[in-house]
Amino acid sequence: MTNFQKYLSYVYRIVVEKTTSKYNSQLIVAIQDGKYVLNAKNANYSFATLHRVFQQALKKIEIESVNTVLVLGCGAGSIPTIIYKELGLNPKMDAVEIDEKVIALGNKYFGLDQYSNMNIIIDDAMSFVKTTNNKYDLILVDLFKGINVPEEFLSQHFFEQLKPLLTEKGELLFNYVAYNHETKQQVNVIEDAMNKSFSNKITTHRLEDINRIFHAKK
Repeated sequence: MTNFQKYLSYVYRIVVEKTTSKYNSQLIVAIQDGKYVLNAKNANYSFATLHRVFQQALKKIEIESVNTVLVLGCGAGSIPTIIYKELGLNPKMDAVEIDEKVIALGNKYFGLDQYSNMNIIIDDAMSFVKTTNNKYDLILVDLFKGINVPEEFLSQHFFEQLKPLLTEKGELLFNYVAYNHETKQQVNVIEDAMNKSFSNKITTHRLEDINRIFHAKK
């Protein structure tokens, strides 16, 4: 990014690369407000709205005491950047992302490959959750197809799969977008499913107007 591009990006968005992948019909890297962002066809993928959501969400927990982290839906690296670069922490992290092209863009434009304590895993999140034996102090779920979370990740079955992956005092932050009547109604369904899966009552945080972060403790 040149200084001229950075300056102009406060006036209008500068697209620097467009591509496609097996999982995304459109991936756009642009310079916006002085920084790179990654967008899918109908939603921000990394380093804009969703970045701000997890900046706020991570203030809801005692992140400094976390030693092991699982990220389901790594994208181009918003969450690792917040934890490693902005907060200056260095937990061991497994970051799962199904789209290899997104990881490549993360490496090229966002420095995703700079974090030595992070293990990037190209896999479907459900498959990884079912097969891993690892335990985590914190699990962060940011699984979207466009602006929607796929149904399989909204089920009580999925939450039951996540619970054994948490350490004794582990915590879960789950991101969801409630942008219309149907998705707003779904918030109650998700809360009910998570309450049945976790012994401690969950907390729902409303962030950036339409985002909901469901916070569960083991």
